[in-house]
Amino acid sequence: MKRYIEIAASAAVVLSLAGCATTGSSDPATYEPAKSRAYNLAQAGGITEARDTERKHLSENELYKVASNADILMWDRGANWSGGEALGASLLFAALEPTSNFAKDSLFGWMPSSMATDAVQARAKMSEVTTSAMKKALGSLDYTYEATLENYDQKAVFGGGSAFLFSQITIIDQDKGCPAPDSVDHYSKTCYVSSQIIEPSQGFEPAFLGGSQAWSFKTDGVKASSVKLNFPAGVTVDRVSIIGAISENLPDWAYMFTPQTDDTPPMVVNKGKPLYFVEPVSNDGKNSPNTQSD
Repeated sequence: MKRYIEIAASAAVVLSLAGCATTGSSDPATYEPAKSRAYNLAQAGGITEARDTERKHLSENELYKVASNADILMWDRGANWSGGEALGASLLFAALEPTSNFAKDSLFGWMPSSMATDAVQARAKMSEVTTSAMKKALGSLDYTYEATLENYDQKAVFGGGSAFLFSQITIIDQDKGCPAPDSVDHYSKTCYVSSQIIEPSQGFEPAFLGGSQAWSFKTDGVKASSVKLNFPAGVTVDRVSIIGAISENLPDWAYMFTPQTDDTPPMVVNKGKPLYFVEPVSNDGKNSPNTQSD
């Protein structure tokens, strides 16, 4: 049975802590053991405005709910879980500017250098694996879909002039409020999952992931690869399960970041597992290194 991510009841604790966030070091090369793995990965991936919720603001009962090693807060109830069961949430990180990279979807990671001979080929490979993951995810969740665009060379310009490859997979399900593309006057009225992939830089993965040579897909200001979901108002599509299924079908070196919504906290997702921005704790309740949790 496939495993899809769940925003567990314990995540409600995270979501209730409005205003209890702090910033940390901007050095992506150093793993900060007093910070969550989500925070460290996000920093390494270029999401420099990421920050954790401090555990000192949690009561003993809330700490129990979050769990002693709660870098990952996840229950696994398999494919029967519905994102509609997620508890309502107040804002955790208030007043984020729209330009903040902690307020935007992004896709980052470190592709093994052996997978491509140059940045253009690496971008093509990343677009291919991401597009494939989106289609496999929707298929595994029994959605009817069609590929509107696949690996399209979009000649949009981002600051320095980098073009990106674009894919859009449209969900068609009238019962859920997702119309066929030819039945509406604008694509924004359809349900779709899209990706945009920019060219990576040549470098190394973070030391805490092994430090091997890699093509680095990192967020850099307005330049960012991303996977985005679009659902018009009133649509009953399960957004959280789609995010989890896409991530599950991506390579283990690829990470999705999804910002806070009204229903979910910000998180990094890797192979279908959510990582939350909450300070880690050891079994004795004290902050401790947690570099190997996943």
